Amino acid sequence: MHPDGKLLVRKCIDGIPMESFDRILITVLQDDVDVWKADQIIREAFSDIKILELVILPYETSGPAETVYRTIKKAKVHGAIVIKDSDNYLKVSGFPYLNFAAGLDLDEWDRDIHNLRNKSFIILNEQKQILDIFEKQFRSDVICLGMYGFAEASDFTLAYEHLDDPSYPIQKLYVSHIISYLIGFSQKVFYYLPCQKYENWGNGKVWNCVQREYATYFINLDTIGMCEDDLKNLLLLQERGACFVGYTSSGIEKKEEIHIQMENNGIRFLEIVCNCTCSNIKEVVEGRDKLIALRDEVI
Repeated sequence: MHPDGKLLVRKCIDGIPMESFDRILITVLQDDVDVWKADQIIREAFSDIKILELVILPYETSGPAETVYRTIKKAKVHGAIVIKDSDNYLKVSGFPYLNFAAGLDLDEWDRDIHNLRNKSFIILNEQKQILDIFEKQFRSDVICLGMYGFAEASDFTLAYEHLDDPSYPIQKLYVSHIISYLIGFSQKVFYYLPCQKYENWGNGKVWNCVQREYATYFINLDTIGMCEDDLKNLLLLQERGACFVGYTSSGIEKKEEIHIQMENNGIRFLEIVCNCTCSNIKEVVEGRDKLIALRDEVI
């Protein structure tokens, strides 16, 4: 689950305009259906989307490109198709091109990007046309974010069938390899689609970073006041997903005043708790054992 309560596979398409699509296909393995009831869980998460279809593959594939290939074949997909990884969130305003790769210019992004070695890198010309994509090789300041568009699903399948050959030097085919082939050997034109927002959940380290950004902060309003630096820091945390609960030794008559002051500065508190003690000791109690240990310390 994402910290906002949504299943990750549902959250991953929240930044994409759904009106652009006739079908939404989610590919899962038969084992995940048998063992974890993945089909039921996903259908519940997408209960409000009527165009959802599940594609169940009988065995694990050799890599991302084969997964897409098997999905297209099994679901009998024709015409334009958008392919997206399920381990991140992207926000785009629309799809001005049919052939594209979504990405991010590192020079224009003001936040850390973790695990760059696992990204693919896009080479662009001045018209924002993609000259090539290099998988896991540092070749530019523009990274690919795992969402791709093809004007024809058959372009993907024909390219995959050509590249899925033991004599081809790459053992694990990615979607980027398919695009690189279509650009270089089929003279297809692919465009760069910039993303406005990006959130990565690709491994344990970056997942922990996401958890921290969406943390709930308990703010001592007696020590954090209305100075400009405090407000600026709270606003930055809030913009990145944090929630706030405030507490103060002031009486209940101050609660509304504090709420209004914070809201006037764009800062939202879930709740403000009044009449709290001024003790510098703060404890988080999770479980009965912790509560008993605290009691014994006091005694």
